Amino acid sequence: MVPAPSRSEVLVRNFALRAGLASVILVSSVGAFAQQVVVPGALANVEGNTNNNWPFNYSFFPLNGQRYQQIYSSTEFTSGPMLITGMSFRPDATFGNPFSSTINFSISLSTTSAAVDGLSFTFADNIGADATVVRAGAINVSSADTGPAGGPKDFDIFISFSTAFMYDPSAGNLLLDVFGLGPNSSTPMDAENTLGDSISRVFTFDNSPVGGVADQRDTWGLVTRFDTQAVPEPATMAALGLGTLALLRKRKKSA
Repeated sequence: MVPAPSRSEVLVRNFALRAGLASVILVSSVGAFAQQVVVPGALANVEGNTNNNWPFNYSFFPLNGQRYQQIYSSTEFTSGPMLITGMSFRPDATFGNPFSSTINFSISLSTTSAAVDGLSFTFADNIGADATVVRAGAINVSSADTGPAGGPKDFDIFISFSTAFMYDPSAGNLLLDVFGLGPNSSTPMDAENTLGDSISRVFTFDNSPVGGVADQRDTWGLVTRFDTQAVPEPATMAALGLGTLALLRKRKKSA
């Protein structure tokens, strides 16, 4: 018969399991796993071919609200499952300018089965079951409009998320869903208008951001930089836990 483990051995094993979990949490949050993903990736260091005021700069039209959705191809995200913790935009090199303002929005992310350049005019049809409100309410944004005169400018229009979004590119494309609440203004931002690239959009022209149907669909989109953190795969997590357990056993024997 295998002898029952002593009380000290049970304590060591329990501690190892907790320590292994703590190691997993630590590894998933350290800088080595952090990554910034620009979409479209080909424009990471290149100015886009147009600019876009939607959805963060429309007060001069004037609108008191707007609904806007933009899709990003999953092929731009190559590191596997990830937490998206924030996103940044950059001023347009020609029309952008320094600014500081408070904007009021509800911003959601979800995994979508829609194709790039294939968004439905019906907003609800584009939204995935994992839709998550990542930021809502008043948001302070600004830009120093720094960078080369001909662009691209720096990604300094930053929106941090109050709730991170877990995204698995193998499950579908990424959808940004924005409700503009109030006459929001910022600056024209760098954008791309190329059929067949990795972004496109649908949006309303009216003052009813909760409306269910878009007024326009096209292949434009904001050049966007996402802040992400990779999620360790199960095999990595198990290895960390076993490694911690083995280390504690070694220490116990030498004690």
